[in-house]
Amino acid sequence: MRRVLVTAVFAVVALAMLALPVLAQAPAPKVTITGLFDQITSTGRNLYDGNYSRDNDREWYARTRFRPDFVFEVGRTKAVLGIEIDLMYGQGGSNDGGFPGNNSGFAGGFNGGSRAGTNGALDINTDVGGMMEIKWIYTEFDLTGKDSILPFIPVLTVARAGGQPFGTIANYKIIYGNGDFAGLDLYTTFTPEIKNHLAYVIVEDQLAGGNRAAAPGRTSRGEDYAFILSPEITPMKGLDVKPLISWFHADGVTAGASRRNSVNVKTVGTGAQGTSGSLNSSLGTGTNGVAGTAGDSTNHEDRYTFGIDARWRMGPFGLDPSIFYQTGTYNTQAFNRNGRVGRVEGDTAAWLFDVIGSYQAGPLLVELRGVYTTGNKARDNLSLSKRYFEPLDLDSGYWNGWAQMFANSTGDYFNGGSGTMQSMSTNVGYDRYGRMGFGARVTYNLTPAFAVYGILSPTWTAQKVDTDTNCGAPTVAQAAVGCPARQTVTDRSWVEGDSRYLGTETDLGITWRFAPNVAFDVLGAYLFAGAALDTHECTTTASVSNPCGSGATSYVKREANDAYLLMARVRLSF
Repeated sequence: MRRVLVTAVFAVVALAMLALPVLAQAPAPKVTITGLFDQITSTGRNLYDGNYSRDNDREWYARTRFRPDFVFEVGRTKAVLGIEIDLMYGQGGSNDGGFPGNNSGFAGGFNGGSRAGTNGALDINTDVGGMMEIKWIYTEFDLTGKDSILPFIPVLTVARAGGQPFGTIANYKIIYGNGDFAGLDLYTTFTPEIKNHLAYVIVEDQLAGGNRAAAPGRTSRGEDYAFILSPEITPMKGLDVKPLISWFHADGVTAGASRRNSVNVKTVGTGAQGTSGSLNSSLGTGTNGVAGTAGDSTNHEDRYTFGIDARWRMGPFGLDPSIFYQTGTYNTQAFNRNGRVGRVEGDTAAWLFDVIGSYQAGPLLVELRGVYTTGNKARDNLSLSKRYFEPLDLDSGYWNGWAQMFANSTGDYFNGGSGTMQSMSTNVGYDRYGRMGFGARVTYNLTPAFAVYGILSPTWTAQKVDTDTNCGAPTVAQAAVGCPARQTVTDRSWVEGDSRYLGTETDLGITWRFAPNVAFDVLGAYLFAGAALDTHECTTTASVSNPCGSGATSYVKREANDAYLLMARVRLSF
């Protein structure tokens, strides 16, 4: 018995000793936190409601942003939780600034208690709850290669599943895919010079039973998704080329970030023929002119985007050219020549050209950028053809850093394109009219910690803007709703274009990194508004189908006024 016991103890000890090296090789879990704190204040005039012909919108406010990323790692596998909190200083409206009183913010503080873009307001005593946004929540792991789910496939593929950033999945510059999405990305490394992204983007999903009812009563908006195939090729040192093939499919109504809700006189609206409907509404995508919460998911859109994005660095010179083309078909409910409502199929054909050139001479950096994208004429029937470019999601990011009002402000990013000129920063072009223009940016680093920069950015549209329309709604009382799309005002709307010139913006700013990981930014911007921002405005409302009624006294033309923005920010990065 004693011999058996000694043998058993020896065996256990031997096994334990053999297991120790294995346990020692297991990677230790690691948690890191990175992110930033922003304290921002800004003031401006005539840029908040998107209507440049009315300049009585002005403000001076301040806010805080907290944006941490929690990274959990075990070996090569990691998970990321990204959180975002935005709180303005003081209560901004008639309601308190906390959840559930307000959880999303409203322009000017009306109907809520905080500024548009913020989660809430730090009112007196600053007891604010329910403010947290989940930006990223994903897991990244090896799908193929050594120690992976599929180890018999020799090439390395890293999979990322969950809510994640687009990053460089679709492009280097912000042109087609930016911001965040839920889905799956597979990043394969064939060689150090050849890599590939294959992403599945879930825009909207259909749950069980959501499609059982007839179209007007359905709760489901269908299956909306996109596939992105985007290789990364480095044929020579300093040159990276990124082709793109993407297919976007939508049923019925879809996300506004992926389809512009343009107004069209032939699309079904809220009244009789002649009413202006919109392409991404429950009526425009409904059944025989009947509205439903989700539209009709048998009305489809299939949009195909092909493009090349590249970046080339050679000594002090840099070149970043991009060219994209879109084609496809889409269904809307529209009026025919007899005034009857029915499903109509339209076609998409749009181009986008964007190029950046740069030259670095010591502390001086000079950059030039140009853009041209096609658009529709004012009289075009958008139910039959779309000639304007539609990104999958830009998260108000296009032209950032090259303007503050014709783009999302780089200092106070709740101003400019994010809340007012939405068609410029979210959809590249202005309304249906496309875009052309250039930007010049000069940066001089007086010291490694102190930089001064200036920007000049004149902008036009590819097709003339019909200014017999309003930016927002056709009546004065509803004019302060931003500018996602031009609206019908009179029977002269959508007849002919009047002007291409949107305006010229000039910016001047400084960045002072006065302490480790801390930067102080000051920025001023002024917009010389162009005639394409002029509007017509109702003074009376006769009916839905004829918003301004009859007679020349029912509307008035308003010329665009200049605008400005001043801001300061202290940023702590960790």
